[in-house]
Amino acid sequence: MNPVRLLIINATLQFFVSSILGVLLLLPMQTWGKSYVRFVSNIHDIRATHLDWLMLGLMQYGIAFGLSYLPLPNARIIAYLLVFGGWMNAFPYLVRGWFGINAFSLSPPPKQFLCALLGLVSVCALIAAFSMLLIGWLS
Repeated sequence: MNPVRLLIINATLQFFVSSILGVLLLLPMQTWGKSYVRFVSNIHDIRATHLDWLMLGLMQYGIAFGLSYLPLPNARIIAYLLVFGGWMNAFPYLVRGWFGINAFSLSPPPKQFLCALLGLVSVCALIAAFSMLLIGWLS
């Protein structure tokens, strides 16, 4: 798939999923929705997931715009890294908010370690993508 198209479609999908999550965040604020909070370990982390996906979607729209005017030969790899990072960067907030797993600490138990490792890999993917963009656009 064309990298610009991939980034635009993925960013739109992230906005869609984040919007659904935003609606779910409204439930506990309703008098009839207070019981929803018991299914969530930390509502603030779910809100952080919602906002993170929105911001990472905006990032992908911006990079898609940049790549459409300043194409790079490795744009496909960059797009794949951004798509992976765009979804998984919010993963530690999601698992901590929904399941109570501290996915920010690379320590036992194994579930916590794997969740934190996935978050770390996503950050590395984003850093690698931005590095390739900068190197490509500045050279």
